[in-house]
Amino acid sequence: MVHGPCGTININSPCMRDGQCCKSFPKQFKDDTEENVNGYPIYRRRATEPVQVGKYSIDNRWVVPYNPWLLKKFNAHINVEVCASVKSVKYLYKYVYKGHDAASVKIQKEGALDHDEILSFVEGRYVSTPEAMWRLNEFNLSHKSHTVVRLAVHLPQQQPIVYQDGQEAQAIERAALRKTTLTSWFELNKNDPSAHNSSYSDIPQYYMFDKSTTNWKKRQCGGQNVIGRLPVVSILDIERQLRMLFAMICGFGEVEDVPDLWVQHQVSLCEDFVHRYSEQTGPHYTLADIEELLTSYNLSLQKLHLPTVDLPASVLERVNFDVVEEQAKPNSYTMQLNSEQRNVVEILLSAVYNNAADTPKCYFLDGPAGTGKTFVYSTLLLTIRGTGDDVIPVASAGIAATILIRGRTAHSVFKIPIDLNATSTCNLKPNTKEADM
Repeated sequence: MVHGPCGTININSPCMRDGQCCKSFPKQFKDDTEENVNGYPIYRRRATEPVQVGKYSIDNRWVVPYNPWLLKKFNAHINVEVCASVKSVKYLYKYVYKGHDAASVKIQKEGALDHDEILSFVEGRYVSTPEAMWRLNEFNLSHKSHTVVRLAVHLPQQQPIVYQDGQEAQAIERAALRKTTLTSWFELNKNDPSAHNSSYSDIPQYYMFDKSTTNWKKRQCGGQNVIGRLPVVSILDIERQLRMLFAMICGFGEVEDVPDLWVQHQVSLCEDFVHRYSEQTGPHYTLADIEELLTSYNLSLQKLHLPTVDLPASVLERVNFDVVEEQAKPNSYTMQLNSEQRNVVEILLSAVYNNAADTPKCYFLDGPAGTGKTFVYSTLLLTIRGTGDDVIPVASAGIAATILIRGRTAHSVFKIPIDLNATSTCNLKPNTKEADM
């Protein structure tokens, strides 16, 4: 397993490109192995005395990485090297669909275009050797592990209707007789007490929606691999809550003892926040929301002798974000940082809270997979949010956004159009909550 030799001692070696070895031989003597250098390790190479191999005098710098057992087993030259980059994945899988570039073109002078799409597909199709083997053995070309059931979410009599032009009335009549998954779920809870123990999103695991009868039917088996999918509900579609009525009563002076009114109806006023957060922190968010509603009446919690809270109003727009609970999380994350990660976090936090003009505000964090970049992001997010400040983690891809704590895609945050052209603009309206955020 000796490379070449090449280079200055053999410039005619097949590996020579522009006077350099394309395999980067001879290697350098190294006392220790360095991992993940451009996706490959630089192995330890002890300094050895040269030996004569044929007409060349070589040393340990020319030895190709190998496995002695494999060499003896297969009696062949086998290069064994650890690969830990995306390049190795591309190298391994690109051969599955590798083939020459081809285009199907037909030129016709006049008349209707006679184009046989099936014939063009057959003539232009390329099946590689691994794919042909896979098909000949009748292996599965695709596999679905779970069934996803789309669940409707709408207000009363506001379910979406699909109709053709000129047939709007007929579509409305059909929709009035058909139940959606949501309305049918309400009927199910009226008639089947066993359904009371399952939430709407979990109901497909125990019941199957029959589209012919638009009713939920109890499953006999197979519910473990069923997932209910709820669409995202816009914050503009929520129904008015009791807190706005409470603020109106306070604003128009309809009651003398406001603190007593708060105590009587605290459970109802906090119901959604308790469900979203916890029984301990739900009242904090309720009072913060009421404080925001009272500003239009030139009132505050302090003026009405209600308990005061110190929560930024912006946190109310973040679903499932509990600043009270998250204030205790940063310490546990910070204690797990290594020295390099801690250095990165300190630099970035300094940039966040340092208003000096010469402080850089744009940073790029780079590192191989498994070095803890996501853990650094999580520590930063929790630390900043724990102080009550607002931070919005944005990623360009959906997969990247999912690994961040409450991460969102750039298209979602900045309302970037999916189809872009020279005149495209972000659909972010001024004077809205999204624009303020």
